[in-house]
Amino acid sequence: MPPGRAPSVARAAGVVALAAFLGLLVVLPLLRLGQVVATEGGRLGDVLGSPGLGGAVRNTLVLAAAVTVAAVPIGVSLALVLRHPDLPGRTFWRVAVLVPVLVPDFVLGYSWTQAYARAGFTDTVLGFSWPGLLGPAGVWLVLVVNAAPLAYLVVAVGLAARAEPDLERAARVSGANGATALFTITLRLALPAVVAAGVLVFVLTLGTFAIPQVLGAPAGFTTVTTRIYADLSFGGDPSSFLDAVTLALLLVLLAAICVAPADALLGPRLRSTRGAGAPGGSAAPGPRGVRRAQALALGGYLLLTAALPLAALVLSSVTRALGVPPTPANWGLDHFREVLDVRTAEALGRSLGLAVVAASSLVLLGGLVAVLERRRGGRATATLITLTLVLPGSTLAVALLIAYGRWLSGTLALILLAYLAKLWAVAHRPIAGALDRLPPDELRAARASGAGPVTAVRTVALRPLAPALLAAWLICFLTSLHEVTMSSLLYGPGSETLAVVVLNSQELGRIGPTAALSVALTVLVAVPAAIAWWGIGRLARRSGDARGALRAA
Repeated sequence: MPPGRAPSVARAAGVVALAAFLGLLVVLPLLRLGQVVATEGGRLGDVLGSPGLGGAVRNTLVLAAAVTVAAVPIGVSLALVLRHPDLPGRTFWRVAVLVPVLVPDFVLGYSWTQAYARAGFTDTVLGFSWPGLLGPAGVWLVLVVNAAPLAYLVVAVGLAARAEPDLERAARVSGANGATALFTITLRLALPAVVAAGVLVFVLTLGTFAIPQVLGAPAGFTTVTTRIYADLSFGGDPSSFLDAVTLALLLVLLAAICVAPADALLGPRLRSTRGAGAPGGSAAPGPRGVRRAQALALGGYLLLTAALPLAALVLSSVTRALGVPPTPANWGLDHFREVLDVRTAEALGRSLGLAVVAASSLVLLGGLVAVLERRRGGRATATLITLTLVLPGSTLAVALLIAYGRWLSGTLALILLAYLAKLWAVAHRPIAGALDRLPPDELRAARASGAGPVTAVRTVALRPLAPALLAAWLICFLTSLHEVTMSSLLYGPGSETLAVVVLNSQELGRIGPTAALSVALTVLVAVPAAIAWWGIGRLARRSGDARGALRAA
């Protein structure tokens, strides 16, 4: 074979294999979903016209819009405040604002009930409770808290890639005040990232399940995803199944309408144009009093939205009985002894095994797409896997159940396929961002010096890519570890994950045991995250590109 032919053949084989896997994992299940709706009588108009189902659709759309309107400004504010290098405790705050992302979303929702609901921490200690927590207002507020860090991450990356601190300083020197420089320069450059954050928050809220289930279902507030869960879990007649399938297809259409144009228009503008060694987007120092006030406001926000709910959750897990003061005299480990049994240990083992296999497979798949999208037609593949990220987990679960349930129903293999389909883009994005910042001249120099493709990649590319690869693996591992939407619809006897065990305990009203399980799951997520965060920093410093690698991650 001619020398130039081998790489082309290898690339073609990679494209074919990737397309086949994508078709089996995503395209075929979604086509089967549409086929069931078309051939077995489910009609979108009937669903929207039904009093119960139509109300769930309206609740979902209004909730997604309301969460987006509130969460994106909070995320933008966090990104603008945390880019100031002179903010007191900046390193701590940059980690602390991500706590709601690290905590499983259903655990976050449950922790709010232990903090602010009737018989919760504030009610027991201060005599204050929020009656509206179990209902649409509570669902909205906790979803805003959960989504704001995601908006912050998107906007912070956009500022790092596109912001021009020198232009801001020049505007200030020319007489513009801080607000004018902010709105005419900083926010205008970050506008694509702000819009992308809004699209991401909206479509992810469309498919959210755990928080509406924990806080909305007890008050009769239903969304499309909780309706799908109810139809598949408790509906015994075929019409319930058809309703669930039709609603799942509706969510596919809504997500596609939002994501495909946004990714096509915003994707190229969000790519980093700053080299790996270029200065970042940190803002100029400001008045010390203003920075202290910002740090104080940030601390108060995190105290009320994350620290107090999580502290209340821990106290609920160690307080012996409901309603007694959470003082040391009433503490004990009875709830932990009750829940840490053989069933929980088996569920933990399944969760860890699924998370490790899924994360390792996803890093490989994400890397393949990141490389192939730089070729002709590769952008469409990247857009398609982005669509699977924002597709509701309930939709993917139903589609995979229809496509492969005959052979894999109730097995861990089906849950694993759901994880791969859902999280493919989560692994792809950090790796693609790191590849954008990889100097191509070094690879060419290695090849010109006689190194083969594998040697050149191993010795030149993998070292600066290592932080992004580890970050992608970590995100996929943690997300798989506490995923509950798809697992709760696909599990069967002997295939429960730990998140499903926690959700089932919460639905049975076991307050103390549920709190103990939630604390155990949160610790299980937080400890590897902290260790891996330290490892990512070490790898980035060792590669000589700490700032660029961590920002890409």
